[in-house]
Amino acid sequence: MIEGSLRDAAFTDVLQIVVAGRKDGVLHLEHGDRRARVWITAGRLLAASLDGGVHLGEMLVRLDLLDVEEVQSLLAKQTETPGGPSIGPAAIARGWIDAEQLATAVERHLVEVLNELSGWRDGRFRFAEGEPPPGVADEEGFDALHVLMQISDARSGVALDPELVLRRAGDPTAHDLAPEAWELLRLVDGHSTARALAAETDLPEGRSLQVLAELLDAGVLAPATDADTPPNVLFACADAAEARLLRLTLLRHGTRPEMVTDLGAAEAVFDELRPSAVILDAELDPWGWLRALRRRAEGSHVPVLVIGASRGSWWTRRREAGTDRLARPYREVDLQAWLSQKLPRAGH
Repeated sequence: MIEGSLRDAAFTDVLQIVVAGRKDGVLHLEHGDRRARVWITAGRLLAASLDGGVHLGEMLVRLDLLDVEEVQSLLAKQTETPGGPSIGPAAIARGWIDAEQLATAVERHLVEVLNELSGWRDGRFRFAEGEPPPGVADEEGFDALHVLMQISDARSGVALDPELVLRRAGDPTAHDLAPEAWELLRLVDGHSTARALAAETDLPEGRSLQVLAELLDAGVLAPATDADTPPNVLFACADAAEARLLRLTLLRHGTRPEMVTDLGAAEAVFDELRPSAVILDAELDPWGWLRALRRRAEGSHVPVLVIGASRGSWWTRRREAGTDRLARPYREVDLQAWLSQKLPRAGH
């Protein structure tokens, strides 16, 4: 068994040692209260998962292979039938995507997860042989060197604050820009953060931020000092995959999303941010928290949306809390319509 501390060995070094052994198994990683797994077969990468990190369903939406409503349907089915197929094979079975499209999403997901793991400077790692892999698109896996090269590209060069709001500045035609740079430049509107711009492309987030940093360094872009500040939106969601979908929609709408996983943390975050809107998961039973919020002057009129799994008892409860409601699976356009109504400056 291979195990040790990430203080003594960088994640990318550990991964290369494991794949060089051409064994089948799972590389487990721990960093504080976060957990990650990387599945490996014969020295090739099969899949990865990261608690609270990018989810495959989110990646399928970012690549425009599935929409938010479809991914929610797959996640709900997965919850209803534990041990059933994961969302990738389930999407293929429904005829929504093909194996090649899923392989593209899985590889992009690998790049995103491994890019974040490469930033872990402490924690533990352990490689366990023989653990079965999840349902994957390609049982042969992906070339580890190719994936690692993409991670290196995403982490190289000038760092960029993902919350920086950017505007157009210099003449882009005076530079030899790659197609991905033109794609990002087209999205720059003077009020969206760098992270929100990255959410609008199918590039890895790290690579998007790197390209934006290069455009900033070249003078093609500049900080938008007079930009409208993107509104903060506090959202509480019990399920990590659902939360990533919600976060993606909020980013695409030009807001600054702030996620909590329980209502215990929501009050402190609300006091710190004074968000322009609040979105809550009905599964968290938020009615008591909402009543308390409405009794406070600063929370008496803030727009609140409650999202639930179906039009159950939560749909008609606590109307005195002054909330709007949205049933799952919801369409991204319906959530964006609510945001546009409540936050008219967002996305404009």
